Amino acid sequence: MTLAISHDSTVCNLPPFPPELWITIFSLATDIPGLLSYDGPNPSDIPRPLVKEHEHKLLKESLITKRNIILVCKTWNALATNFLYQSVLVTRPATLSSLLVALGGRSSGAVHVGWWTRRLDVLIQDDHCEASHYALLANIIRRFPNLSIVNLSMPMLPDNDSWLRQLPESVVMALAESCGPSLRVFDCSESILRPCREDLMKLIIAAPNLSVLHCPICSPSARDKSPSARLDVPVMTKLQSLSLMSVFLRDYLPDDRDANHFPALRKLTYDCIPPPFLDHTWKHFVRLSCANVTTVHLDYSLQADRLQKELDLLSECCLFLNDLVIYIRSWTEINPYLTLPPSVSCLGLYSKLRKAPTFHFMQLLAALRTISGSKLKTVRLLHADAVEDLRENSRDLLQGELADSTRITFRIEDHEGHLLMT
Repeated sequence: MTLAISHDSTVCNLPPFPPELWITIFSLATDIPGLLSYDGPNPSDIPRPLVKEHEHKLLKESLITKRNIILVCKTWNALATNFLYQSVLVTRPATLSSLLVALGGRSSGAVHVGWWTRRLDVLIQDDHCEASHYALLANIIRRFPNLSIVNLSMPMLPDNDSWLRQLPESVVMALAESCGPSLRVFDCSESILRPCREDLMKLIIAAPNLSVLHCPICSPSARDKSPSARLDVPVMTKLQSLSLMSVFLRDYLPDDRDANHFPALRKLTYDCIPPPFLDHTWKHFVRLSCANVTTVHLDYSLQADRLQKELDLLSECCLFLNDLVIYIRSWTEINPYLTLPPSVSCLGLYSKLRKAPTFHFMQLLAALRTISGSKLKTVRLLHADAVEDLRENSRDLLQGELADSTRITFRIEDHEGHLLMT
């Protein structure tokens, strides 16, 4: 992230453009729409890890462009430094120390460059990450008073209990104390380390404008055993998107189980994993907090015959549900004669099995022939490899199923929104 600028650089003989015009040019050259600010729930239907992988690719490409710009000359360096630090991407613990030094030494006008940082992505896969690295990260975060988007994915500490896997309190408190009011997105869904519940509640309380919260699992803590010390879930009036895991629902339940603490919620992502959750508790939560949800992403890992039960719950509780995306282990988990919530117009399906045999596709198409949805207009197959496999290896099967328009009355699309078979 840090750059060594040669002291021998000279001022370029630039065209007589005003600085404001150069700044506009730099902005257009390095901007990544939607990745440096939050404008609403992520519209992508593919699994979040794949979305983040694509985002990080774009961020790296933009960073290369920014580095090239500021190395042209002293004038461009002075004008474009703000853009260089708009997004910070950390992938190796060894870079944390030099980043902290750079943030302390560089300035842009009257403010330090960290003032311009809007997005922080920490994607450390190094198993040798030490406690000192997290201390450095906490100090770095305190240099970013205007952070809007934070994505964390970090390995375990060497002395960390394999079950606790707790994100150091110093990192969470740095976020809460330094940039709480500006924080819009907090995502640690792919991190091995995650906050304990008490630390997460402190962060949420300090971030009243939080719109996206993807922390489906909190780390266990010794403080969890004391109900009297349990911080209540605050009313999150700006929260639009929430990720949950059914067996850890309790972390998000308010003390008053009949109060809706997520009145603005419009997108729900949740995992159903064995063992099944307590039906009554989950149903009560969905009915109370998800009445206005328009998008649901369901990561389904239970038996195929239980899927209809999930759909029935959504039919009962989410009357405005328009987009439903289901991630399944294989196409065989889509049974025939499924009944969708009546308000659903777009259904996305994603199979995690990369190479499916032909009979899996046969079962998928059989299920689509018999699926029931009064407003269903589109079914989209979201796995690019599966779409390619279906087109190349099961083309005759696909043509035969889609030839009779009376059997399938909705549009079947590939992952890019094109007709599966034209």
